[in-house]
Amino acid sequence: MRNLKLLRCLRCPELRGPGVPQCLTVRTDSGTVLVASERGVVELDPRSVVAELSLTAQELLPEDGGGGVVGIQELPDQEAVCVATAAGDVILLNLSTSQVECVGSVDSGLTAMSWSPDQELVALATGQETVIVMTKDFEPITEMEIHQDDFGEGKFITVGWGKKETQFHGSEGKWAEVQPAVAWDDRRPRISWRGDGQLFAVSTVCPQTGARKVRVWNRECVLQSTSEIINGLEQALCWKPSGSLIACSQRQPNKHSVVFMEKNGLLHGDFTLPFAKDQVKVKELLWNSDSTVLGVWLEDMEPGEDSRLSTYIQLWTVGNYHWYLKQSLNFGRNPQHAPACLSWDPEVPYRLHLVTRDWTSLTYDWTWSTDRSASGDSAHDNAYVAVIDGVLVTPFRRCVIPPPMCAYDLQLPAPVTQVTFHPESSRSNELAVLMADGRLAVFGRGEFLSKVPSVGNTVMFLEHRSQQCIPMCLRCSVPVEGHVISQCHSPRTGTVALQLEDGHIWKFLWEPSMTEWRVGPDPVVRFPVPCVQTALATISGEVISICSPANICLLVFPQVASNVSSFVVCDTFLLLTTHAHTCRCLDLSSLSVKGLQTTLGSDAEPNDETLRRVERGSRVVTVVPQDGRLILQMPRGNLETIHHRALVLSQVRKWLDSLKFKDAFECMRKLRINLNLIYDHNPKVFLENVDTFLKQIASVNHINLFLTELKEEDTTKTMYPCQSTTLGTPSAGGSQSKVDTVCDALRVAMETSDPKRYCLSILTSHVKKSKPELEVALQKVHELLNPPTEKSTVSAEEALKYLLFLVNVNELYEHSLGTYDFDLVLMVAEKSQKDPKEYLSFLNTLKKMEPNYQRYTIDRHLRRYRKALNHLSKCGEEHFTECLNLVKDQRLYSEALQLYPPHSPQYKALSCAYAEYLVEQQQAEQAGLLLWRCGEMPRALQAFVSCCSWRHALCVAAKIPLPPNQLALLARDLAGTDCEEAISALIAGAAWEEALRLVGVPTSQPYTHSHSNQMSFLEGQKATFIRHKNRLSVVRELKEKARLELLDEDAPDCPDSELFSEASSMITASATGSKYSHSNSRISARSSKNRRKAERKKYSLKEGSPLEDVALLHALTETLYTVDKLREEVHSLLKALVLFGLDSQAQKLQQDYGEVLLLMEASIPEVWPEGQQQSSVPVTGPNSTANSIMASYQQQKPSPLVFNPPKMRSNIKWKLTILK
Repeated sequence: MRNLKLLRCLRCPELRGPGVPQCLTVRTDSGTVLVASERGVVELDPRSVVAELSLTAQELLPEDGGGGVVGIQELPDQEAVCVATAAGDVILLNLSTSQVECVGSVDSGLTAMSWSPDQELVALATGQETVIVMTKDFEPITEMEIHQDDFGEGKFITVGWGKKETQFHGSEGKWAEVQPAVAWDDRRPRISWRGDGQLFAVSTVCPQTGARKVRVWNRECVLQSTSEIINGLEQALCWKPSGSLIACSQRQPNKHSVVFMEKNGLLHGDFTLPFAKDQVKVKELLWNSDSTVLGVWLEDMEPGEDSRLSTYIQLWTVGNYHWYLKQSLNFGRNPQHAPACLSWDPEVPYRLHLVTRDWTSLTYDWTWSTDRSASGDSAHDNAYVAVIDGVLVTPFRRCVIPPPMCAYDLQLPAPVTQVTFHPESSRSNELAVLMADGRLAVFGRGEFLSKVPSVGNTVMFLEHRSQQCIPMCLRCSVPVEGHVISQCHSPRTGTVALQLEDGHIWKFLWEPSMTEWRVGPDPVVRFPVPCVQTALATISGEVISICSPANICLLVFPQVASNVSSFVVCDTFLLLTTHAHTCRCLDLSSLSVKGLQTTLGSDAEPNDETLRRVERGSRVVTVVPQDGRLILQMPRGNLETIHHRALVLSQVRKWLDSLKFKDAFECMRKLRINLNLIYDHNPKVFLENVDTFLKQIASVNHINLFLTELKEEDTTKTMYPCQSTTLGTPSAGGSQSKVDTVCDALRVAMETSDPKRYCLSILTSHVKKSKPELEVALQKVHELLNPPTEKSTVSAEEALKYLLFLVNVNELYEHSLGTYDFDLVLMVAEKSQKDPKEYLSFLNTLKKMEPNYQRYTIDRHLRRYRKALNHLSKCGEEHFTECLNLVKDQRLYSEALQLYPPHSPQYKALSCAYAEYLVEQQQAEQAGLLLWRCGEMPRALQAFVSCCSWRHALCVAAKIPLPPNQLALLARDLAGTDCEEAISALIAGAAWEEALRLVGVPTSQPYTHSHSNQMSFLEGQKATFIRHKNRLSVVRELKEKARLELLDEDAPDCPDSELFSEASSMITASATGSKYSHSNSRISARSSKNRRKAERKKYSLKEGSPLEDVALLHALTETLYTVDKLREEVHSLLKALVLFGLDSQAQKLQQDYGEVLLLMEASIPEVWPEGQQQSSVPVTGPNSTANSIMASYQQQKPSPLVFNPPKMRSNIKWKLTILK
């Protein structure tokens, strides 16, 4: 869907040569044109005559001008030009020495000359209807007759289906006469070589029939094939350089066509010229060097009112087997302005050289361009693309129609040369069309025609303010020094950039005036080669994005990529395709020029949303604004629509920011984007607008789809990372699971809004939680068993079917059994594959049981042993033996002790069983405590003795009481001395509490007081730790922002930028270094105590201090070590509390202390991240002073312990099992 755009036209009307131009060739080394006339050869550049060589003076052409030149060809290897005259002479002109040599002559004269593409052979057509093939040294190879009766080596094989003469020939009949060549045919042969030089075709008039035939010969001059009889075949002949087709022209009864012939002489395709049957004649056909453009040289058959003929040159291209008329050049009726000869440039494929009869030299440079509407940020832009063939327009927002079809075909009175769309986003659907006769048509706001004035090298800005068909007014006109080859407009700023032929970029100002484009202090912007596609974008200011003919993407001014095949700028995005078969989509608002260069030059990372693989040779056609669709065209011409991830995610994020949940959801569901992004993009905003989400997502099925896709993964960090976001959005759920947070929030909103309508979604929110609440969901299904009060209510059966879709039926049966509701159990069981003989007998047995024992049986069947124990404890003493066995089997000692009074026989039996278990687990001391508490003194004494707990053993022995002699023996065995000596030693060591324990009965009052103090201390330490941790996060975030701001100030080599580590405060060292520059020298002479004091002052916890983060790390480390050292003390206090029956206080202390330890251990990776290190680079730079530099050298680094994560003593067992 590309058009041929005129890049520039070099016209020089002041050249004058001898005679009338007859043929030309292009010099590949200098780009000049060699023109041959009936008097000599002239070398022209686009603006002057370089050299002139007369052939009449050499008597090679008659002086009266009656001679003619049939062919001219430059020979670069010989630095010469070969000229063939109608008289039969083959002349070699040396360009460097101007020497003329006649290398051969044919008596019968010459009618055509054509050199092979490799210039190794030359074919000459003589006046005797023969073809002479010679080498490049003009040594004859062979001469053969053109008209031969044999078909050639490629003669078709007859398969027995009859002769051509006996087949149906249409209405004319098989005896229809062969039509001779048209009257205006010059009867001269035409010779054309295939691009590889292996074959050449000769078109001549057959002497028997008078019609033209085409014969194909190989390089060895062996006839290969002869074309079939084609009535109306004309003189034009040109073999496509790629070698597939031979182009000819044919006049048929109802149309005038350009037909294509295969090398076997059979027709293969055609297209009709946009003229009446007998209106024009085709003089020549010319393929360009890469076989993409076919030039057709036409002339009127009948003169006009002024008895003059009009001449045209049309350029045709093909795509999807359809031929497009891309350009039409009308040279008017003046015979002096008509083309005399023309040729494509052999080196530059889209350059056409032409010389008129009055020696005016014209050089056209064409290029490909896609004419699309402005790809801005307007949702009203229909993403129009216009294709020149007439004008074929397709709005890609509404439909994607593959070429050559289209949505609209604009009918115009003249051929079209150029189309363009309005650059403003609000009027981007308006189309302006420039026709070959100079008229301008505008579509979109009422069609009208206006003649564009011709003002030479002037930039004109036309303005249309009315919807009526009236001429456009000229808004302003600015003269330009040079040829403008391209221009682009920025809809955001209104700036117009013009590119001149010499590569300079000029900026148009609406004063009006022109100024050269500059970027900061850099010199004037000038590109080394003309650029065919230009667009304005904003990257750290306004810049120009250019794509040159060499497929190099430039941004003012450094080159950022060298393999770009096409690009388009849409809003803030640059989309481009590369020769590596990838499509990149880059957000220019988040990149600098250097960043863009780095991104395009580096390999893509995993989950990189900016890159996508595409088919080989894909080109960008257009982008649908605010839709995310990118239209690509394949080399064969078909279209493909892709939704580039970067475009789609950008649009989805915009919708989510503006709370357009429905648009975002529909897009994500359609393009299979994970729906977790709706919450992960901004959790806080989503939770605050849950009601809005439910109102927009009206479908219950869509809400269920959203709930079922929820998972704990943060998609903004894994699947869809956004490069423009440097700091992630914190989760609004705190420590709670993300899935649970969303399910709870939606369920509350749905129950508040309309619980009956959202019944299935409410069930989904229960089932989808991290711990599925199947019992609650089943209970809600059971509530639906009541007769419905409204028609819209979901029935219980429908709800159960939906629940079975989410949960395995066997799992749901087990959970329904756990509700103890047998109606619900039967309801679920009927939907399962279970045999009724199995579950009915089981349910009937359960119904006969006592309620508590029934629930115990169900819970034990479901392996919910804690619930089973609770129900069994309510069944009476007759089931205590079964309860005890359950406790022993499942080791539920702690849970069982809480179900019985402390002084009951059951409590004592459970304690004894628990003690036996603890002894087996090598925890005899805790077993002794339990036995002591329940009154089993002898067994307690045995347990304490076994674990060498001499204090508890002596205390229990005193309570038994043991006889003095046995007590003394026990004491000697445990401590090696007697009790009196121990008391004396304790009194001497001021161990009053221990001595009091030995001499009297201890009391629980001191331990209760210690418990209160310990709880208060833990609460204070926890609050301090949390406060310091939160403040450290804030400080680090502020310093990270400061670091990024510094890096964005175009100073990437500044040494200060290396000093911004996560836990470093060196960013302010240059400003605060002088504060310590003198004090450090004095501190060195002081005592170590004063030095530590000064160090503490430097690391102040005051908000805003230079090293506040280091001070916070110091404080956090000290708090963590202080709490960690309490493990042994808490362990001793827990044992004392258990001994005196203060289980609730002991459990509270164990729980709170464990939570504090878990909090600190979980915070270590956040407070001390991996890879953290202190920078030691001195602070230098233009803003530093001598004192600050010395201070940065002399400043002491904080202790390594501050930056190394502390190690907690997790191997110390301080918990009591009996308190779990």
